[in-house]
Amino acid sequence: MVRTAIAIWKGGPGAGEGTVSTSSGVINNALYSFGSGTGNEPCTSPSEMLAAAVASCISLMVAREMARAGLKDEYVKTESHLTLEEKKSHWEITGIELNVVARVPEVHAKKFQRVAESAKAKCPISRALRVPIKLAVKQELERSVAA
Repeated sequence: MVRTAIAIWKGGPGAGEGTVSTSSGVINNALYSFGSGTGNEPCTSPSEMLAAAVASCISLMVAREMARAGLKDEYVKTESHLTLEEKKSHWEITGIELNVVARVPEVHAKKFQRVAESAKAKCPISRALRVPIKLAVKQELERSVAA
């Protein structure tokens, strides 16, 4: 499988802006800039798109690993916090923190923790990155009702 994207940048690195599109068309001429990390600009940034890629991949992989482990998922929510720092006149991604939440039966809480760790290890996006990735897992436990 090959996935493609096209990014076009116009202007200088600080004051310019770009557009990015994907072959699927889901992202089409989305505005991006380097400075959009503050959240005040109406556009995205490469680091924000990477955070989204990691979060979406982890949610998908957790759902996949849950199915393999026989756990039914109502939903899997992953929040990704990517840290970008300026170091010695260059920018560096220094870490990613993932917070994964899923609703699972109380009896499967420990199993879910193992499933999430397995998903992180198998996620092709996180495996491609050479930055520390921390994973926090929270189960929204369903208590079983005794009949």
